[in-house]
Amino acid sequence: MGKYRPLADFLKANKDDAWDASFSEIEDKLGFPLPASARRHRAWWANSRNGSHSQAKGWLDADWVVVPGEIDLKVGRVRLERTRAGGRRSATREPSRLREEAAAWSGITDLGELNKAALSALIRHEQAKYVASLGGSMPDAEAAPRRRTTW
Repeated sequence: MGKYRPLADFLKANKDDAWDASFSEIEDKLGFPLPASARRHRAWWANSRNGSHSQAKGWLDADWVVVPGEIDLKVGRVRLERTRAGGRRSATREPSRLREEAAAWSGITDLGELNKAALSALIRHEQAKYVASLGGSMPDAEAAPRRRTTW
């Protein structure tokens, strides 16, 4: 985490479940300016522990996440929310609109279970395509549930 530790320490001590922060407020907590990539690329704000995202490791280790739909590079603002792992109720914007739609389609409301079901469906789909390409079939294969959309 290194140089982003002051931000992580601030988030750990924060009693709120969400923080709408300007980039300058974040820089005040850090004690140095954000890199130019933070102002130009949404990917800098990704909640990723992989690679060189030491900034994300900081907020993730503090049990916070950046809300992907709440990054405004033009205005220079971002929203961070405490995760369920942080021991508190998730912030007011939980569940997201996309999660609500996925739950409506699948009937699954738990994000972990939803991810497992999606991955399982993808694997079954790819297996069926492969078997079909070999000239076979999968009699027990099920099509993914679909919701009719009217325009």
